[in-house]
Amino acid sequence: MKRIVFVSVTALLCLVVYSQPNKNVPSPSKTNEHLKVFNQAVISGDLNSSIIALNYYIAEQGVNTPYADTLAMLYMQQGGYPQCYYWADKRLLTKPEDNGLLEMKGICLDKLQHPKEAIVIFEKLYGKTQSPFHAYKLMELQYSIKRLAECVATANSAEKLQYKPDYVMSYNVGDQTGRTYLQAGVYNIHALALYDLDQKAEAKVYFAKALAIDSNFVLARQNLEAVIAAEKTPGNKVNSNNPNPLTNPANKQN
Repeated sequence: MKRIVFVSVTALLCLVVYSQPNKNVPSPSKTNEHLKVFNQAVISGDLNSSIIALNYYIAEQGVNTPYADTLAMLYMQQGGYPQCYYWADKRLLTKPEDNGLLEMKGICLDKLQHPKEAIVIFEKLYGKTQSPFHAYKLMELQYSIKRLAECVATANSAEKLQYKPDYVMSYNVGDQTGRTYLQAGVYNIHALALYDLDQKAEAKVYFAKALAIDSNFVLARQNLEAVIAAEKTPGNKVNSNNPNPLTNPANKQN
């Protein structure tokens, strides 16, 4: 039986911050030995040593420093979601409206299997920024726990946003990784939510919209083919369960 497949990807949240920490950290002190080690480790791409150096520095200087934000980012890059959450949450006590910290906290909540709490974070972010990336992530979370009406409402809002050609995302098809435009990903999730709400004709329209943006978008094509095949086979139902569990955040692409 063919299956409808869900895009298991996080949009490109904090792309520059996460991918290029050496361009987004405070200038190192000329005298503090821990920061000298940190700077050297960043230049050489040694993530573990960077984290160790900042832990020593913060233990010495206190948590009220931008380097605590940087430490959270480094833990995010390393996949240390409990540690990233710890520092992002602590820094939000001082900077409760910081979008970068909110993004990291929301992603960590998702990775740590707290999607409802993550939704609260991304609802706040999307309300503030009207970012297509935040809209996509909110839809992804809403769909993952079958808040289908909310997902469709977010999708309808996201459809009115402006998308640029460089707004792209990665997705998984088995062991293979594909790449498509963010707007196509939004349409694909919109279609999945509509299908699960038994609005199959509307779902086909949105799968087709995704393919109109990117004819090589494998998941949208498979999903549309599965819907058509189910219509032609009496009693055949398309399985909308995601065969590949969410693995957020996805690989970030420029």
